[in-house]
Amino acid sequence: MVNSMLNWKRTIQAALTLILMGWATPVLSSPIHVLIDVRGNVQVKKAQWKGFIQAESGITLSSEDKIKLGSNASVTVYCSDRNQWTETQAGTYLVSKGCPEGETVIRLCPDCNNDTRRPSGKKEERLKQLPYLISPRNTLVFNDSLTLRWNRVSGASQYKIKVGDWEGQTQETQIVYDGELEPGEFYTVRVVADNGVASTDEDDGQYSWFIVLEEEEAKTLQEQVGAIALQENPEREGLVLAYFYRGNELNAKAIQVLEGLVKSGSQTTTVYQLLGDIYQQVGLSLMAKEVYQQGLALTTEAESEVKAMMQRELGEVEYSLGDRDEAAKWLENAKASYSALGDEVQVEKLAKRIDFILERD
Repeated sequence: MVNSMLNWKRTIQAALTLILMGWATPVLSSPIHVLIDVRGNVQVKKAQWKGFIQAESGITLSSEDKIKLGSNASVTVYCSDRNQWTETQAGTYLVSKGCPEGETVIRLCPDCNNDTRRPSGKKEERLKQLPYLISPRNTLVFNDSLTLRWNRVSGASQYKIKVGDWEGQTQETQIVYDGELEPGEFYTVRVVADNGVASTDEDDGQYSWFIVLEEEEAKTLQEQVGAIALQENPEREGLVLAYFYRGNELNAKAIQVLEGLVKSGSQTTTVYQLLGDIYQQVGLSLMAKEVYQQGLALTTEAESEVKAMMQRELGEVEYSLGDRDEAAKWLENAKASYSALGDEVQVEKLAKRIDFILERD
């Protein structure tokens, strides 16, 4: 296991060091625009859909997508360059009209949907018995106060935590890291419960790491965070910040913001979809499953991209946890939802995925 952890450390550190130092170019250029306010009859149509559907607050749009307003309706979009576009006149508009090409600050996250970054999978009951790391996990971090969190283990009363050369001990499931953090450095985290199980029993340390941003990069990103201000609505600001953090691989920050919105009782399904996506991206399958189920409970029978996305990813979560039948069920639901949207590309991909999942050894 030690050799496995060292190999993962070398691979991750080499790749992300190149990115941080500007020697490699991550996939960061695709801008996204966030629909933050919908009033009245507002519909959207993405390029791959057959027609318009009712708009949902928090969804992302590209420049080629369209927005249609009925009488007495209005819509506000937070553009990728931090400008806001509000439209109140009835009609159909290309998103590029209100969000013309400019500086890209809110962008797609690099490699978000790369299946190779997802866990190969432990069974659900086994995962519940492990003190797997929750945060910071598979993420870049600022060089500021850091709280480590992990899963509570039944029967354990004490946990030992190791971060690099730093060690701590607690009876709780979190601890404040009070050691020094070096800009640009890679850190692994290991949690060991007093009943003998360890966080690295989950994934050999594949996801239990973080990297501290270089000082200049951190300064630039913090300035950009400071410019994202939607103080009249904390939920809108939280969603935009979460997209921003995710696009810059600051997964721990994105999770912190979205968990706060969920705890406050958010009824916006996009909050749950995005939080579930990030949980799944960093290998937190059990937490992704729970939050997707919460989000789906808030959806209606109407056509919805957010519902389709949660159904699809819930299928992938179930597959990662070893339940092929449940995975296929959710993917079939997603296929039906994408079919209703007229997204034939997704329908075809899901059909192939279902066939693969249901192949028996």
